[in-house]
Amino acid sequence: MTVSIGGIALDRAMAALRSVEPRARAFYLYDLDHVLERAERFQRAVAALSARVAYALKANALPSLLEPLAKIGLSADAASLGELELARAAGFDADHRILNGNGKTPEEIEWAVRHGVWALNADHMAELDALEKIAAPSGGSVRVALRVNPGIETPGHRYVATGDDEAKFGIAPSEALAAWEAATSRWPHLRVDGLHLHVGSQLLEPEPLERAVEVALELSEEASRRGARLGLINLGGGFGIDYEGQREFPLERFGAIVSNRLRDSGLDLAFEPGRWLVATAGVLVAEVLWIKERDGRRFVVLAAGMNDFLRPALYGARHRIVAVHPRSGPVSAAAVVGPVCESADVFDPSALLPPLEPGDLLAILDVGAYGASMASHYNGRPRLPELVARAGRLVLARSGQPVTSTLTTAVPLSLEGSS
Repeated sequence: MTVSIGGIALDRAMAALRSVEPRARAFYLYDLDHVLERAERFQRAVAALSARVAYALKANALPSLLEPLAKIGLSADAASLGELELARAAGFDADHRILNGNGKTPEEIEWAVRHGVWALNADHMAELDALEKIAAPSGGSVRVALRVNPGIETPGHRYVATGDDEAKFGIAPSEALAAWEAATSRWPHLRVDGLHLHVGSQLLEPEPLERAVEVALELSEEASRRGARLGLINLGGGFGIDYEGQREFPLERFGAIVSNRLRDSGLDLAFEPGRWLVATAGVLVAEVLWIKERDGRRFVVLAAGMNDFLRPALYGARHRIVAVHPRSGPVSAAAVVGPVCESADVFDPSALLPPLEPGDLLAILDVGAYGASMASHYNGRPRLPELVARAGRLVLARSGQPVTSTLTTAVPLSLEGSS
């Protein structure tokens, strides 16, 4: 049986793509209906809180996904000037934009002041001074949530732990309390009444997030005792998916617990899901280029590499890999690798696969998040095309980008006056 996504057989999707890009050998495909179902499910889970659900654009900022999410009422969580512009172009207005990040540039802060955001998550105290300086001439007021590092340990790869003592993100709770107390006098053009917590990513159990809720309530109560009542708690993201396809994050149970704790708090509330919304909606389809046997081991070389999909090389992540149109015969282990000149260019060292021949297609599952968004031109390789399926229809949402399209004419620079 041929593998399908969004009601479209993946081999037919390749044939359709090759009708407009004849040299295509790999592509991303996303099921938009699945994304919207997930988004609406998340909204329902926290509906009792009237919370902002701000999609984290870093997971996948393809405009064909962003525009429908804006239309159903989600907000956008942006972490750069580029993501702010993408959010605005996709239809997220000022009241549906959040600016994140631990190293904001003056240009990003100025954009937030000029074009507007619902809230800005500040990562350190000096950022507030810079924001006040930029906001003051406008005479307006920018709402700010202080990102606090709660010291909460989370399981999983250390690269996705963001709320423990070793993480680069956030300030200490004591600093936040002092800032909230001094906010009115020190930063008169800022509304510093928010708390932002994000303890880590790819969480399959809710306990770290539940602990974050308790930390948030404790800090809110302490701030009130000091005469600085908070008005906003942003609990961040971190909602994970099981890449083995066996279980899922208990979203509804988490939503009920958080609703019971925060429903009567009088606070504005926000969440920033990314991976949970889009990961399971995406697949990476790649042609088999070569089959190599060496000392009894099978290597399957794909037309996609680590530059196209970095998660296995960066995190040691394992994604399910399946044959799009399986051949008959015994299943055996194979190292599924890419063509990039790096030993880390391995998608799975021991995937169980049927017999394969060059020209067959393999599909890497659950790549809708942190797939194309982390891709590069490494080894001089072109970026892959991205397709979107909706209601049984297929569109080419982003053409494959050849390396030559990124080349520019060299411009001489003057060194006069430089030190």
